[in-house]
Parts: sequence; C-alpha cells; structure tokens
Amino acid sequence: MIRENIAKLLTLLTLAATVFSGCSLLPASRAERAAADAPTPTPIPTPIVPVKPTYTVKRGEIVDEITFSGRISPVVEEELFFRAAGRVRSVFAKRNEMVKKDQVLAELEIDSLERELKTAQLSLDRAQVILDEAQHNLEEDIKVAQINVEMEQIKLASLQSKSSPDQGAVALQAKQVEIAQIALDRLKEGVNPLLLNDVERAKLDVTRLNAEIAESQIIAPFDGQLLSVSLTPGQAVDAFRPVVTVADVTNLEVSADLLSNQMQDLAEGMPASVVLVSRPGVVLHGTIRQLPYPYGSGGGKAQTIEDQDKSTRFSLEESASDAGFNMGDLVRVTVELERKDNILWVPPQAIRVFDGRRFAVLLDGDTRRRVDVTVGIETQDQVEIEEGLEEGQVIEGQ
Repeated sequence: MIRENIAKLLTLLTLAATVFSGCSLLPASRAERAAADAPTPTPIPTPIVPVKPTYTVKRGEIVDEITFSGRISPVVEEELFFRAAGRVRSVFAKRNEMVKKDQVLAELEIDSLERELKTAQLSLDRAQVILDEAQHNLEEDIKVAQINVEMEQIKLASLQSKSSPDQGAVALQAKQVEIAQIALDRLKEGVNPLLLNDVERAKLDVTRLNAEIAESQIIAPFDGQLLSVSLTPGQAVDAFRPVVTVADVTNLEVSADLLSNQMQDLAEGMPASVVLVSRPGVVLHGTIRQLPYPYGSGGGKAQTIEDQDKSTRFSLEESASDAGFNMGDLVRVTVELERKDNILWVPPQAIRVFDGRRFAVLLDGDTRRRVDVTVGIETQDQVEIEEGLEEGQVIEGQ
C-alpha cells in the first residue's frame, strides 16, 4: 500500500514538472514584451559649478576719454529769412549754387513798394536839383554882395581922404557900407532851410522804402554755397522763418551734437583727435573751439533759445585739401579727459557694488574675503584703485 502511494506521488511530481517546463516555452505576454523593449533611461548629470573668472591687480597707465560721432561742417553757416510776411515773387538761386556777398537770392511781391520808391526817388531828385540851383545862385550872390561891400568901402575911404571932408556925406556913406555888409552876412547864412528840409524828407522816404524792400528780400551776407533753398514762386511765407541756408564751404571744421552729461566734462581748448569714417587710417588733430551755452561761449548772441547753436565745434589743424575731407563727411571724435601713469588698476568686472559700497573679493589660497576699495578714473576697460588693493593680488570676478 505504501509503495503504491509513493508511486502515485512520483507520477504527480513528474506531471507537474512537465507542465511548468511547457509554460516556459510559451510566448511572452504584451506587458513583458513592452518592458523588455523600453529604452534604458539616461542618468541625470551632476550639475557643474561654474568657475568665476579671476583678475590680477596691475600697475600701469589709465586714460579717461570720450568718443562720439560728428560731421565735417562749415565754420560759417547762416540761416536766412524774410523780415516781412508775403508771397514769393522770384527765386534767383538754387540749392548747391555758389553765391556772392550782397547777391539777391529771393524776393517777395513788392510791386507797390517799387512804385513808391520810384516816386520817392523822383521827389528826391527834384528837391536836390532845386537845392543845388539855390546853392549855386547863393554863391554868385555872395560874390556880388562882397563886391558891393568893397565898393562902398572904397567910396567911404575916398570921402574920408579929402582935406575938408563933408561929414554928412561921410556918415551917409558909412551907412551904405553897413547896409552892404548886412546883405553879405545874410547871404552867408546859406540857402533857405526849407529847401534842405525838402531834400532830407525825400531822402528819408527813399531810405524807408529801401528798408521795406530789403525786408522783402533775402540777400547773401557773404560769399558761399547754398545748402538749402525752401522757396518757390507764389509760395506764402512768414516773417523770420528760415527758408535759405548759406555756408562758407572754404573753411571747414567738425560739429557734433552732444548730451549734457558729455559736455559737462569738456572745456573749450581741449585737444581732440578726429578719424574719418570713410578713411579709418587717417587721424586729424584739432581742439574744441566752442561749446554751447551754458557749457561754453556758444549761443550767447542768439536772440532766442531756438536760435542758439547747440552743437559743439572743433577746429582742425589740417586743411581739407591736405587731409582729403569734404563737407558732410562723418567722423569719430575722441577727447582725452584725464591721463594717469603708474597707478593700480583692475577690470570693471573685478569691482562689486552693494548698497553704495564698493568692494572686491580677494583670493588668498582657498580663502576668500571682501575688501573695501576706493576708485578713481573709471573707463570701459579699466578702474583705477586708489585704496584697498595691492599690485599682484588676485581678485574674484562676478
């Protein structure tokens, strides 16, 4: 009985082993296949701690300078305008034309003024002719009166020379001399003042009309070139509105429009170097000739703030013919504000600022410590160290 039971148990164990071995040969499930095909995850890299740059305190030269753009411009340039409102009758010159001093460039419709001027001129001529004739006649009358005085004096002397002169005749002749002298003295007082007044009145009329015509004309104040002409015949214009610009193109300099914080560091007479944008290898030399008000002498004579020249002007040592520049060329101007030698300096990145405090992080081996510093000149690439650091020390940057 026991043997039969053992035999049955062995049979069951054999059957179970066969079943399990068959299961291992069956295809894998979908979940198992997905797990097997999944990519291996990429490990997260360990973050790299950035290494801050370091700078060494150096000794050398530092130059504080300012650089800005400018343009070649005429030294003498003037905006012109009519001094009276009206309508343009004629324009006698065009943009870029060369003009001469006192040349009429444009005029308003002044036909009525011209007619009045012609009438006034005729009146002046007539009054002058009458005056000239009166003065000529006066000169002749004075000569005759002088002769009459001399004749009466001769008669008086003849009567007085007689051995027994008739005192009555002598007295009467003396009165004749006196009368002749009075006539001469009256003539010497000159022509009728009314004739002089007529001439002066006519001259004033002519002068007034010429002034009114001049206010209706634009006249070149000097020899030069017209940079702009904003006029056409028939155009209505206002008084004192600039419509023409003339310049002396034979005398050139550099002009630049600067900000107030730039001009406050400059002074008239400072040297400057000028580089032509079109010719970067050419360096010109000059000085600050004029700064605008209130930083310099420019604009002081202008009647209004709008009329003031707000540009900074630089005179050049080189002439246009020698240096090869022309009006309108763009330039880069550099002005040296201050220069120091044998000073300590570091790059601006080595200095830190917090709550108004300037300091540097000084590296001493593995030790880092903050050191307060006092700075002097600051440029784009250098900061002068007046106190706090020594040459050769290593500074951790930001």
